[in-house]
Amino acid sequence: MPRKIRLGSLFPEDLNLNGDQANLLVLKKRLELRGVSSLVVDIPLKKIDDVDFLFLGHGSIAAWEFISRSEPRLFAQLSSFVESRKPLFAVSSGALKVLSELGKNYEEGDHVSEFATAQDDIVGYLNSPSKAPLIQKLYSSWFTMLHGPILAKNPDLADKICFELGWFKKVPLSPEASRLDELSSISRKTAFEH
Repeated sequence: MPRKIRLGSLFPEDLNLNGDQANLLVLKKRLELRGVSSLVVDIPLKKIDDVDFLFLGHGSIAAWEFISRSEPRLFAQLSSFVESRKPLFAVSSGALKVLSELGKNYEEGDHVSEFATAQDDIVGYLNSPSKAPLIQKLYSSWFTMLHGPILAKNPDLADKICFELGWFKKVPLSPEASRLDELSSISRKTAFEH
């Protein structure tokens, strides 16, 4: 029986302000559509090397204060994780904190709160004053300023991540996947009709 891919989430109860944790469910579904087994697991910091993919969501100031007190070496460990070419997907405040530890700091401007389009036609909701790129890749990790389950609106990005990590080959999608992609397309279109 093939090994299940382990999709790990750090502090899911604290770092899920905009439904960010659903990104893992999207990855799990994209894998399932291609016959690949996976499992979403809550993972403590000391066990991050036991997963195939790590997710860090966006949190409130209070959540980050609590996490920083309980795990003072969090960002040092995550930067080592990224630099060792292991895959992390980090959202908004989580992304900024890890990037800062990696020596990438960004200026702030006016607070922006709107749907936005990044390179490769990736769409999502931006709610930040940071001038960081909307999405960027560093080694095998992805960082985004776009909130919420952006992989649901951007299934091509979810597939790209899985493909680059060698979890499946590019094969034609099933009719079920095509229907899901159609719903994603409608969601993307609706986001900008305001």
